[in-house]
Amino acid sequence: MGMGQVLQRGDSGVAHPPGRWGRRVYQGITLLAVVAGAITAVNWFSRSAREPDCVTASRTESSDRAVQICQREYQRTKLPATGALLAQALMRGGDRKTAGTLANVLLMTDAQADAFQILGRIDLDANRNEDATVKLEKARSLHRAGPDYVGLAEDGYYLAYLQIEQHQYIEAIKILDESLAAARLGNSAHTEGRCHLYMARALIGAGYFEGGQQALDRAALQLESEQDQASLWFERGKLEQEIDRIPPHRTHQAIAVAAFERSLALAKRAGDVAHVIANHLHLAYSLAELGQTTKAEQHLEAANNLDSKRTEDDRVQLAARIAYRSSDFGRAISLNDQIYPKLTDEDDQIDVSVMQARIALATNQVELAVHWATKGVESAQKIRAGQKSNELQPWVLASRREPFEVLFVGLVRAGWIADAFAVFDQWQSRSLLDAMARPSSDSAPEPSSTARKLQGTERWLSTVSNTPLMKGDKAAAMQTLAMIDLVAFAVAEGEVWRLTDHHGHLHIEDLGTMDTLRGEVDAFMTSPTDPAAARALGARLLPDDLVHGSDPLYVVLDAPLAGIPFAALRWNEQPLIAMRPVLRAPRLPVSGTCKLRTETNGALVLGDAFDDLPDARRESLRVAALLGTSPLLGDAATSAALFAGKSDPLLHIAVHTGLDAGGGTLRLYDRSVSAPEISANKLGPSLVVLAACSTASSQDPELARSLSTAFLAAGSDRVVATLRPISDVGARELTTRFYADHGVVDPVSTLAKIQATLADSDNKDWPNFAVFGSKVCGPS
Repeated sequence: MGMGQVLQRGDSGVAHPPGRWGRRVYQGITLLAVVAGAITAVNWFSRSAREPDCVTASRTESSDRAVQICQREYQRTKLPATGALLAQALMRGGDRKTAGTLANVLLMTDAQADAFQILGRIDLDANRNEDATVKLEKARSLHRAGPDYVGLAEDGYYLAYLQIEQHQYIEAIKILDESLAAARLGNSAHTEGRCHLYMARALIGAGYFEGGQQALDRAALQLESEQDQASLWFERGKLEQEIDRIPPHRTHQAIAVAAFERSLALAKRAGDVAHVIANHLHLAYSLAELGQTTKAEQHLEAANNLDSKRTEDDRVQLAARIAYRSSDFGRAISLNDQIYPKLTDEDDQIDVSVMQARIALATNQVELAVHWATKGVESAQKIRAGQKSNELQPWVLASRREPFEVLFVGLVRAGWIADAFAVFDQWQSRSLLDAMARPSSDSAPEPSSTARKLQGTERWLSTVSNTPLMKGDKAAAMQTLAMIDLVAFAVAEGEVWRLTDHHGHLHIEDLGTMDTLRGEVDAFMTSPTDPAAARALGARLLPDDLVHGSDPLYVVLDAPLAGIPFAALRWNEQPLIAMRPVLRAPRLPVSGTCKLRTETNGALVLGDAFDDLPDARRESLRVAALLGTSPLLGDAATSAALFAGKSDPLLHIAVHTGLDAGGGTLRLYDRSVSAPEISANKLGPSLVVLAACSTASSQDPELARSLSTAFLAAGSDRVVATLRPISDVGARELTTRFYADHGVVDPVSTLAKIQATLADSDNKDWPNFAVFGSKVCGPS
């Protein structure tokens, strides 16, 4: 069960337990401590002996005291501005009815803009979102015309809240960008801090965790009251919970607990009951995940004592999770059965389904496990099918892979092997697309650039999600398995499973936990040319009946194993590639009709863009001569030249590459071209040879943001790419031989022959090359 991004009503900045189990927890709750956007609370005992005026009281006094002072002053002066401050103080104290009555009176005065803002906030608290939007937009228009920059900024972050709740992160970021500028023009550090706090929520919701952290750090410099600090620490805790959901970072719950405990203490001192409840519930979740179930139960009971009715459904879900973590399966099942029919949020449904399926597996009720896991998969697919174009959050939540894993294990244990293969392929597709769409972090993100990136991701998703690589075809994949040999590895529920296919004969076996394999994997990854390391891991992974053959062995590796140079694994003393060609596939391959190339017309060769790779230059000249074309070198190796060759059947690239959180990049003379840009522009020549460093690598464990995957998603049939850095000399030796030995005609067999020869040489780069592809040639 994860922790999502849904905000508490009101300007206190409290966020209620979100999405997956707490989206409803504060809907309808009377807000006990609403802080006006422009008010900063200070200690009661710091007041001067003389009663302050309404303006000062609004900034420095408690809500009750501010109401008393502003009420007396408003009765005496009848000034609309004082009336607006009084209405804000009433809102702050939770008396929305009186505040609304007063705001309606102020609509006929020159405090009209503030009155519309107050009425919009009242609608916001009551979940009348459309009415709230209309009133806040009216206030925004009037404040802009004033101009009243502080009021304009406040209108913006209330409107941004509405957008965030609906996962409209692009719009929220745009509004907050304007609000930040207005707050600075209004010289209100506190209002600017509130804008940064809401900006953090929008960025975290969209998956920009580093940007969200930086926005929280900026807010911390400008928000000083205990209530504001409680909000900040609460958001920091939620950020850690979100990070914890995405492998391999699942070590953040303890950090989240520390943040929530600090927020809880501050909220108690500030008398913010709603925020106290939220912290108790989030602590119950994180402590349960850490196995500290006794403490989790104490926080759940504390939340119940403060609000025994309105958070009931969420508390039932948390109680079930605590029971599950305590191995009290009977109680967990009973509570889940009670709450599941009430759930409307798909993420909540996934959490409960996965928990029920895991309990069923633990108690050897395999068919029941398949039943519940199937429900979880259906909820995950429903999210994808009904996703709005700019609701990016579902694409960054790796926990939605969990129902697929549990279903796979259940199907294997039930003996339904073909179905297990199909589910494995389904989750490989989902993992690829989710990882490719996951937002990259920036060292110093600006709101406007982040919004542009999100819009670009929208456009990218609509293109790439409909490509053959991502859509797949279950029936066609099953037909293809009857024609080929394949070995695949899935990491599901902590276990490593080997899937093998020998022309339609399917088999799956459990190789043990990933932890038991980690030593051999790490040793081999460190030195793939070390025969001892290659033998040790080969003995664990290679299936004896598939190591020999003249046809390619298709290899599909799940995320934790995707970076393995599989061709270098040894069976006895021989590397696999010396016994059989290897073709790496991102998912189960699908056959098609394709002709072997016998000519080289239409080849594009780009190399040595910065005149600092002499061997790459010599390589490009030699390759171009073999292909009967002229290479584009130096300042001719540009992005325009690359995309102009979209229709060429063959592309050879020998330039510097980059690798960061955004994925792989080609460093061409005029600029760098990213992996997402390649797939979005459908740059997919039939054969692509990427003779550069780490072109099949990326920072995500699925290798989804690699350049090789980008070309496959764009439509390429085969991509020759590298899993790690390579030397200039080693790459030139391999690639020139590749073309001289007619690699254009049969890249898989040609590369295999060259690698088998180089395995006995001093060349250390040969294991790092691989052919990636997903198309199998059937009858033409």
